Parts: sequence; structure tokens; C-alpha cells
Amino acid sequence: MRILLASSASLMGYSELVRELGGNPEELIMLAGFDATLLNDFQQMISSEALARLFDLSARVLSCPCFCLLLSQRQGISVLGPVGLMMRKSLTFYDAYRALEKYIHLRSEAGTFSLEIEQGVAIIKYLPHVYGEDRCRQISDLSLGIGCHLIRLYIGKGWNPRAVYFQHQAPSDLAPYTMLFHAPLSFQQEFNGLVFDANLLNSNIGTFEPEIKQFLGSYLDELERSRKQDIVNQVGMLIRDLLPKGSCSLKNTAKLMGLKERALQRRLSHETSSFQQILDQIRQQMAKEFLDSPATNLTNLSQILGYADLSTFSKAFKKWFGLSPSQYKRK
Repeated sequence: MRILLASSASLMGYSELVRELGGNPEELIMLAGFDATLLNDFQQMISSEALARLFDLSARVLSCPCFCLLLSQRQGISVLGPVGLMMRKSLTFYDAYRALEKYIHLRSEAGTFSLEIEQGVAIIKYLPHVYGEDRCRQISDLSLGIGCHLIRLYIGKGWNPRAVYFQHQAPSDLAPYTMLFHAPLSFQQEFNGLVFDANLLNSNIGTFEPEIKQFLGSYLDELERSRKQDIVNQVGMLIRDLLPKGSCSLKNTAKLMGLKERALQRRLSHETSSFQQILDQIRQQMAKEFLDSPATNLTNLSQILGYADLSTFSKAFKKWFGLSPSQYKRK
């Protein structure tokens, strides 16, 4: 079974909100199975399921059912990374939406968006793909809240949806929802979605830059091709991210994927692989990449690759390629 991933950028503003509500973000994130360092690192790919559990846990512990709705107000288009930048460089609101629909999985596999248009009315729907409490309430609220913010970014701050639909039950206090959406609210519906006039899709975006949009499209397409969705490649991606930070281990990798160490090893064994095998492969790839640069310092490289010293790295390198790192570099 494939692990659904999401960017840790989804935690932007999380610590500040938890503290305002009287909680301890470090304790909550560790209870959810993550390392507390993740609160200051928004460049990781983590388990979408574990992220949903963290949000559900936070809402319960803090007695704040609308936790992710409040979080959405602290997150802007930057949470989408290069996908958000491509949206900003699109010609029309419709083009921006199409970029979101096509590339959102590169930032989060927790859910997908779809657009329906009928008789002059458009609905952007959000379908969660992870398990969560009350029809994935927190993840859905976060996505609709950010979605509303993005549309106002394109159409204008005074824009309000015609209606907002939620799959989850109605909260006891509607005030936070009313203050954010300024629209009729419907709960326990068949879908989560924002309803608006379809003609808004033709609205021009003032930041349109075709050359940058084309560059970003090529970058995201290449990223999509390189990011195969099997667990071996997911582990490889995480190892590549963690090695330069000095935090690469089976334990940390499993935590980011929302798994126990034994469970991760078991899944890798089903693919006739292991954590150590993947680690060695990534180290070999990174070593060759760095050594292609004449400015590479071997001692620094050994540290980046997680070795205790240069001697240990040199022995491993010679075992892989039959010559020392310095000989490889000269050759």
C-alpha cells in the first residue's frame, strides 16, 4: 500500500496558533509521531495520514473544533510552493485553477480538487483521500479556507462565495465559518466545495508572466516524472532530504511517513529492498553528483553523507567504485 505524502509546509502557522490556544506544539506533534524539528522545517514530505491525525488531535486537545479553519487564515499561497507561484503567473483565474488541479499532488496527496460548471454556476470541490474524524473535517476545512483565500487573491478581497458546502457535521459555533466565508453554509452534504459565478473564471490575473509560467510548468513536469510513487522511491526522496541535515535514520524516516520502524522495514522487504540498501544507493548518487564539482571538499562531503569521518567515507566509496574519492575526483 502506497503512502500518501504531503509537504510539511502545511504546518506553516501551526505553532503560533497552538500557543495562542494555550497548547504546546512540540508535545502535540510528538504525540502524533513526528519529530519536533518538523515545526521549523517546511521542506519535508510527510505522511498525509499522520498529518490528518495531528490536526484531529490538536482540535481535540485544544477544544477547538474549527482548528484548521483558523489555521487556513494563517496560510497563504506560499504553502503551495512552486505550484502557487505558477498559479500567480497564470493569465486567468481558470488557468490558475487548472495549474492547481494538475500539480497539487506534488505538494499534497491528502486530497484532490475538481471543477464543475452548470448554468453559469461553478463549484470547486475538494475530495479528501485520507482518513480523518467527522468526514476528514480538519483537512477539508483547511483546504476550503485556503481555497477561499486564493480566490480572493485573484478576484479581490471583497469577493465572497455564493455558498459553501461541507461533508462534516455543523459545528456548535458557526461564527468562525461565517466570519471567514461570508456566505450561506451547508453541512452534511455529499461534497466539500465553494460555489461561485462561473464568469469569474475568465478574470485576468495581473501578475501574468508567460515565460516564468512556462519555466515552472517544465520544472513541475520534470518533478512529476522523477517522483515515482512507490515506497522505495518515497524513502529515497526522504533520505536525500535528511542526509544534509544530519538527521537521516530509519527512525526519522519512518516517523515522517507515519509508520513504525518495523512496519517500514516490512514494506521495503516486500519490494525486495531495505532501508540500508536505499541509503547506500542515495549516498552513491549524491557522492558522484558532488564529486563532479571541482570545488567539493571531501571532509565536508563525508559529513553531508552522514559518515563519522573522511576515512569511513573513503572506505565505503572504494568499495562501491573501486577507487578512492580523491582518485575518482582526479579522474
